[in-house]
Amino acid sequence: MSSGHGRVHYGVARIEVHLPGVDNLKGKRALLNRAKAALSNELGVSVAEVGEQERWQRAVLGVAVAASTHTGVDRVLDRVTAVLERDPRIVVLGSEDLADTLDADGPGLPSLP
Repeated sequence: MSSGHGRVHYGVARIEVHLPGVDNLKGKRALLNRAKAALSNELGVSVAEVGEQERWQRAVLGVAVAASTHTGVDRVLDRVTAVLERDPRIVVLGSEDLADTLDADGPGLPSLP
């Protein structure tokens, strides 16, 4: 039986965005780098562009977060879209997320001392 210590609560999100004012890949990279930095600095998440890399006005971002509570993960994932949409040059087309917990005594994991 788990005591709750050592559990990893994690969440991931996939976010599709439209960048209507961008007319080249260099502009896209600059805009996405600012958006990724804002997400990382404000929410402490890890962000990567995971799709649509060669299209100027589209991108798919992957976002990951880990926390000590399930509530902490949900709170962060709920704010990701709002942080992106503060920039009027970014339109969020859709998002989906998944949150789960990895127990310390799960199968395949060594016991903690």
